[in-house]
Amino acid sequence: CSPKSNNPSEKVKPALMWFDAEANFKRFSYPDSIDFYLEKIKNIGFTDAVVDIRPITGEVLYKSEYAPQMTEWDGFERVDFDYLGHFITKAHELGLKVHASMNTFVGGHNFFDRGQTYTTNPEWATMVYTPTEGIVSIMTQKKKYSAMINPINPDFQKHILNVFKEVAGKYPELDGIILDRVRYDGIMADFSELSKTKFEEYLGEKIENFPTDIYEWKTDENGKSNYVPGKYFLKWIEWRTKNIYDFMSLAAKTVKEVNPKISFGTYTGA
Repeated sequence: CSPKSNNPSEKVKPALMWFDAEANFKRFSYPDSIDFYLEKIKNIGFTDAVVDIRPITGEVLYKSEYAPQMTEWDGFERVDFDYLGHFITKAHELGLKVHASMNTFVGGHNFFDRGQTYTTNPEWATMVYTPTEGIVSIMTQKKKYSAMINPINPDFQKHILNVFKEVAGKYPELDGIILDRVRYDGIMADFSELSKTKFEEYLGEKIENFPTDIYEWKTDENGKSNYVPGKYFLKWIEWRTKNIYDFMSLAAKTVKEVNPKISFGTYTGA
């Protein structure tokens, strides 16, 4: 945490405490519990609370017109109250800022087969190029707990931008929005037909050998697999980077049109 300054004109460096949605679902299912922990982080010296309201299942922790609401986790039913609204009201009383955190390019939990990719929108799930199985849905990869989504899927982009816009409008006193998982699922994603077509448009030519012209998996005598870049590998990375950049620009514009004063950005932990 950051020390408090004795100079009133000197800005205190922000110190953020993250409140995970799933791990804390039961703990923060009562307004007085939220009050207790906000008071605790205030006393410790934190300045901002980051409240996770869209966990990796794609469900949200508020009443939404666009996304399913998470009202139960691990067998525990949450009482009906305005979760994020209470965080904002109490935090502001204490002089704390509140940012809503939303996991972005993910819509399912592979450990529990739960979420949007498992119910309404399996087509959103990213297609991963694996060393042993070829190109398969990420939902088949149970060691990967996040059912990540193809970032360029137009239906999903429309959906998630509506969620961002909804949160910014529904909670005008919210200080900021911080996105998480605004990325591809590592080097193995996304190898769907949509990505192949859009990458060919970016290249201006057809790819004869897909996906090996991007890269090819090689396995050594010890059974360890690694990828060997193909002739389009650098262009592929460049294109993926552009896709994320373009989405963030569009998302920022969308949110700022609703609330020009709100802070907006992304957490990058890798």
